[in-house]
Amino acid sequence: MALINKKDIEKLINVQSNSGNALCLSFYLPTHRAGKETLNGQDSLAFKNQIRKAKELLEKHDVPAAEVAEYIKPAEDLLHENGFWRHQGEGLAVFITKGFSTHYTLPISMPNEVFVLDQFYFTPILPILSQNGRFFILWLYREKVAFYEATIDKIRPIDISSFVPESFNEALKFDVKGNDQDFTNSTTTVNGSNIVHGAGTTKGDEEHSRVREFMLDIDNNLQEILHNATEPLVLAGVDHYCAIYRNVSKYKHIVEQNINVNEGGGDMHSIHERALGVMKPLMQQGHSDALSRYQDVAGTGSTSEDIATVAAEAVHGRIDTLFISPTNPVWGTYDAVKATAEVHEEYQRGDDDLINLAAIKTIAQGGKVYVSSSNGQQETTDGRANVKALFRY
Repeated sequence: MALINKKDIEKLINVQSNSGNALCLSFYLPTHRAGKETLNGQDSLAFKNQIRKAKELLEKHDVPAAEVAEYIKPAEDLLHENGFWRHQGEGLAVFITKGFSTHYTLPISMPNEVFVLDQFYFTPILPILSQNGRFFILWLYREKVAFYEATIDKIRPIDISSFVPESFNEALKFDVKGNDQDFTNSTTTVNGSNIVHGAGTTKGDEEHSRVREFMLDIDNNLQEILHNATEPLVLAGVDHYCAIYRNVSKYKHIVEQNINVNEGGGDMHSIHERALGVMKPLMQQGHSDALSRYQDVAGTGSTSEDIATVAAEAVHGRIDTLFISPTNPVWGTYDAVKATAEVHEEYQRGDDDLINLAAIKTIAQGGKVYVSSSNGQQETTDGRANVKALFRY
């Protein structure tokens, strides 16, 4: 299951930059995990309607019929992949251009929209990529090792069974006698190799050593997901196990406070609720601190609420922190020769959504983006200012 992150956006930007004059198709769709909507094929039917709309938009761009078919083929292949539609999250994003296609299942609902532009359209997924968007949960206890992607509103399991055992007992192969573990002759499986442990150490030392090896193995294998990530990671489980994992992990964004869960306690949704107790204050504090920094220097030339100015400065790498309230697209272009952006009343061929441009450039160049109301907190706007930018210099 692909998790979209900053590196994926950079890849998509590189694809569109090297696509010549090819158009870029961006599909967004609300989807369902289960229920009658899944059984009745509601999601695939909605996607079929989006394909029809994409064809119409391509025709408006005067694309010949043969090329329209070429653009649409990856979408139609996905449409007829029956198993695909039975394994969805809350939303789906599909990106297609000539010779390239990819898709992502998403942890938040998406608008039912399709865009055919000169570049991919990312605005609907900005809440996931923002500072106050999503976080991860790693649940550690003997009967279960599980990994989750979460937002303020939703949580979903991420399948890690192909590279992480489902439980400590499975990985460490404890020999059980009654209610006790016999460490006299036991086996640990690490990176596919069996390590036999014999006498000579105490039960506590033996267990600690084996659990530490297992935690290190989990961390190494989770790099398949986390190696490019910067989202907060909340640890859930017995404090002792969480402490060992925190000590051996290479991931630099583990939240200081873990969720203490007794053996066998809780389920996915109760873990989510408890994680929110940790994450909400952190998200809101980060948002509030950043907004205070903005307000302290507002009107001094170090900030702007003009979308054309903000978009141009984002391209130049000047934005430290960006606050956005995505509404309708603000169409316009960036002129590289003049180093300025221009807003258009209506969409014109070659236009980008300047909110999309500002946010993606800010993220790509190490700035912070906060999406209004993603963490339940929303700064007041006058209905016209869709962006607020704090400049680096």
